[in-house]
Amino acid sequence: MRNFIPLYVILTVCILAAGCASKEMAPKPVEMSTAPATSLLLTPAETLTSGDPVVFSVIGFDADGKQTSAIGDTEWSQTGLTGTLQDGTFTPDTNAAAHAGTATVQSGDIKATARVRVIPSLPWTEDFEAIELEKIPTHWIGATGKFFVREKDGNKVLVKPPPQRGLDRSNVYIGPSTMKDYQIQVDLMGRKNKRRVPDMGLIANRYTLDMQGKHQRLQIRSWASDLRMAETIDFAWETGVWYTMKMMVEIADDKAIIRGKVWRTGESEPAEWTITAEDPLPNREGSPGIYGNSPADIYYDNLKVW
Repeated sequence: MRNFIPLYVILTVCILAAGCASKEMAPKPVEMSTAPATSLLLTPAETLTSGDPVVFSVIGFDADGKQTSAIGDTEWSQTGLTGTLQDGTFTPDTNAAAHAGTATVQSGDIKATARVRVIPSLPWTEDFEAIELEKIPTHWIGATGKFFVREKDGNKVLVKPPPQRGLDRSNVYIGPSTMKDYQIQVDLMGRKNKRRVPDMGLIANRYTLDMQGKHQRLQIRSWASDLRMAETIDFAWETGVWYTMKMMVEIADDKAIIRGKVWRTGESEPAEWTITAEDPLPNREGSPGIYGNSPADIYYDNLKVW
């Protein structure tokens, strides 16, 4: 004869278990060790400020990985930051330009480091003249090892050469991801490498305005692998010639209106937008940036966001 559990017993157990599970369990307090710290953690580890002070917290861990209060005396230092770092608080200089650097806390032989991006309010301009050769603006995201400031015709410009390894295509973000209601403009030029020509453009609100070299087109899209709302027009352009590109995104009536304009650098800006696209599922915010797909060199200069 098989053993069985009465149904009322199962229901009773389930009800009791559900009742226990629904109760909010109070978090257990962290048991602090008193053993000496052997490692440190500095929080926040990555932060962005437009000028407000950044307050850091130092957390110590002992040899067993337990949080400890036995950290000892600490010393603070900074690298690449313009401002003051005192007693765990970094205060950017009022007139500091956009930049990034690190704050470091040290206790004895152990230390921890955190990164700070300082990005002031609009407008921004960047002609790359103050950037060290072969470097990039330190606060940019996604440019390291792909873009380089170099000299050309007596000026400094930003260059995206063909990569030695990896993909030709890169997006670079130059501001906070929460930005909106801005315009972005840049001068750009593509070179030719045998039969290969680049694609190049701008990014705003997670949309890309792309001058496509091989296809001689101008395209607005939200995602290269799914052109659900993309708008594409024929647009002939020449390698070795500087062009000025301008882009803006407007959110109106629950849709995004994305506008782009391209003209030869030095000529008068056209009154009409070159291309316009609409997105019924709008991206309401996103960092301004630049785009490059570089089987051949791409040059950028005179970047503006306002």
